[in-house]
Amino acid sequence: MTSLTQKIKGVRKMAGLTQQDLSKLYGIPKRTIEEWDRGAYEPPEYVANLLIDRIKADFLYDHSEKKKDLSAPKKLIFLNNFGKPLKEPVLSGVKRAYDDGKVQNLGSDTFDEEDNCRQDPKGKLYLVLEPENYGLDMGITFYVKEV
Repeated sequence: MTSLTQKIKGVRKMAGLTQQDLSKLYGIPKRTIEEWDRGAYEPPEYVANLLIDRIKADFLYDHSEKKKDLSAPKKLIFLNNFGKPLKEPVLSGVKRAYDDGKVQNLGSDTFDEEDNCRQDPKGKLYLVLEPENYGLDMGITFYVKEV
């Protein structure tokens, strides 16, 4: 299994960034990045995932203008962490938060044994911001899959 620090290092290298580049771009002390690369310690999982997603968004995703999708609109399925559809009343709260834009994309890519980045088959992982406004528990996460 790939550690968080190995994932950060892999994405950093895929983006062509040095430790120094990463330090300057994201305000992370270079010594911290060196210790991550050595495996001395790992950042919290949410920090690592946010950093990985930020690097991907800044350097690896194609930001060119996309052609307008004229196909039928996609249906969104809201799933729990096990890939099962959410049930009421959680589903209603999650849908309202999603529609209101009160969610944070946490990234949902996974890495295989060779550190190749793969999209999670469950979809995109989100965290509900201000869950108390939607009758949800603090820290609730869910997946959104387009079908």
